[in-house]
Amino acid sequence: MTKPGTVLLLSTYPIVKPQHGGQVRLLNIKRAYERAGWKVASLAVYTEESYSNEVGSFDIPFPATSKYRLFNGRNVPLITDLLSGPFAAAEDGGLPSILAQIPAQIDVIHVEQPWLWPLAVELKKRPQYASAITVYGSQNIEEPLKRSIFEDYNVGGADEVLRAIEALERNAARDADLTLAVTQDDAAVLEKWGADKVALQPNGIEAWHADDKALAKWREKLPKFPWLLYVASAHPPNFTRFSEILGDSLACFPPTSRLVVVGSVTEHIYRVMNSTRWSHLNLSRLQLLFTLSDEDLAAVKSLAHGFILPIPFGGGSNLKTAEALYSGSYVVGTPAAFRGYEDCMDLPEVRVADNPKSFQRSIREVLFQPSPPPLEPGSQALARRQDLRWEARMDRLPPLVEKLMQRGAP
Repeated sequence: MTKPGTVLLLSTYPIVKPQHGGQVRLLNIKRAYERAGWKVASLAVYTEESYSNEVGSFDIPFPATSKYRLFNGRNVPLITDLLSGPFAAAEDGGLPSILAQIPAQIDVIHVEQPWLWPLAVELKKRPQYASAITVYGSQNIEEPLKRSIFEDYNVGGADEVLRAIEALERNAARDADLTLAVTQDDAAVLEKWGADKVALQPNGIEAWHADDKALAKWREKLPKFPWLLYVASAHPPNFTRFSEILGDSLACFPPTSRLVVVGSVTEHIYRVMNSTRWSHLNLSRLQLLFTLSDEDLAAVKSLAHGFILPIPFGGGSNLKTAEALYSGSYVVGTPAAFRGYEDCMDLPEVRVADNPKSFQRSIREVLFQPSPPPLEPGSQALARRQDLRWEARMDRLPPLVEKLMQRGAP
């Protein structure tokens, strides 16, 4: 058996204090390697305006004043992720700082999302890292997702950017020794692009437990009538099509109920629903909690009668879907919300809605249903949900890498 060595994790976000889904996934990848006995160095090339107070010892900033913030001499919004790769790989960018602090011996270079693939290529040019195995963790097929974001924000003249993103993704998939996909659909695209070895590595969830004190506090603050929960980050797809998916009106919620919103998406949901024709009604049906501590969030999730997943498009899979399914409460979501979790769509508490009328009808239906019964110990239903945990999913990764090392993949 190959003795575990050292893994260098490359990303565009620190994982010291994970908030959004990409950070949470990467932290659990790190933990899986460590459980298998690997040494792990996590290096993020991060935008200094976004993460400056939550960084690790190997992380380096991508300065706002860097010349690499321009795409071919142009200032294009919403692409600091794409621009971080050339910056990290450049002698007049981040490369000297990176080389000065990464381990002298690296056995695996794991690039999560394609953005820092240019850095991996640059590192492999150096004799001390030439034999390292490369792993590309694809969380999405990024080009169509970025295209949709550009459309939502009216970013014009971006065709050259989109071509660069697709070329980067294709190169990473084709040249990596191991490519990871979060859904079968994504895996099919990566294989079509020429990825030699593709493995399915779905997203998971961190099991939570709410303490009695937090539960008592939130029972007093939340509606007495059944209510539904929406937890999300400020990632644009989480709010840009929100009113299209639910319709302009939240009248499907009775006056005694609420849609409870948690996370950095909160201010955006307020703005979106305040700009609708029925803004007064909509705001009266919202309870906006913004970002909560882990303890408070665990209590709110535990008390929810159900979850909504108004996810409009994109590749990859959504961590909040796994959380909702794991809860055993009702789940109302779009077909896109269940990417990567298609095998859970037959669960009795799940409602799949592909248009606003169906979404509203499903909300009304579950609000007037009794809570789903607790899951029986040892039952198949409980086992299916336990398989959603990060440990169950990510512990499959290190053995794949160790097999590649045994075969001398590079």
